[in-house]
Amino acid sequence: MFPQINLLNLQIPTFYVVISGSLTFLLFWLSQRLDSDLGKEFNRKISFDLALIIMIFGFLGARAFHVLYEEFDFYKEFPMQALKFWNGGFVYFGGFIFSLVAALVYLRYQKQNFLQWADFFTPLLAASYAFGRLGCFFEGCCFGQFCHLPWAVQGRHPTQLYMAFAEFLVVVLLVYTEKHKKNLTGHLFLRWIFLHSILRFVFEYFRDDNRGRFIFTLSISQVICVALALFSYGYLNKKQHLK
Repeated sequence: MFPQINLLNLQIPTFYVVISGSLTFLLFWLSQRLDSDLGKEFNRKISFDLALIIMIFGFLGARAFHVLYEEFDFYKEFPMQALKFWNGGFVYFGGFIFSLVAALVYLRYQKQNFLQWADFFTPLLAASYAFGRLGCFFEGCCFGQFCHLPWAVQGRHPTQLYMAFAEFLVVVLLVYTEKHKKNLTGHLFLRWIFLHSILRFVFEYFRDDNRGRFIFTLSISQVICVALALFSYGYLNKKQHLK
């Protein structure tokens, strides 16, 4: 683990360096996509406005879910600590839900087709998750159970790297699908939701940080994964039968 970069008298959290670098790359990739044949149907201003909305509400949702669900007793006693986000504490699905709702509202206001925009942003969303897990690896959070495997890191499963590697493979699959299949409206986004949910559900079993138990032996993240996987599979299966 490498949680901090020491630069002169400054200690910079590696997590935020990775996130900042990845956001820069993703915005550049968004611009490239808009300049390609894929981006001809999409308004550049709406694209970057939407990217900003996703970033802002993703940050707020991820932080809020951590404060209100994971560590509510602590923040109830020390409420000002909730504002000190630089000390860490983010939940991916909180950010996903907040940004999804915000994107829906914004695109409805702009009278845009949500599923078309969702498909266009899907490879970027998948890549952002993978980069985020690399940040988690350097930070040392989301760590795995103890193991004796040759690739163990400090005697534990490098679950952050498992998830990052798997998600980068999903990004490759999404880009390939996007290039070789047409009329995907909504399908690319929902295929990512399905694949991501399955992967996240499985890798949760390798984690050893305090996941909590929400239903039976399942964490809240696994319950959300089951719901998303069932919804996305049902939607895709329904569309397939309508063809």
